[in-house]
Amino acid sequence: MSEVTTVATGWGLSFVVVATYALWVVGRGKTIGRELGIGGREKLEPESDSSKPADS
Repeated sequence: MSEVTTVATGWGLSFVVVATYALWVVGRGKTIGRELGIGGREKLEPESDSSKPADS
């Protein structure tokens, strides 16, 4: 293997490891948030639709 191939392989593996860890952290954060009941979106009532003008 040449030096360029070795460096490219090292960077590629590092990228895969960091990206996999980042996805795991995001997924774990979402799971913990759901368990604690935080970070959820509120559901709008049909009559309180913010896209309609207030005087209709």
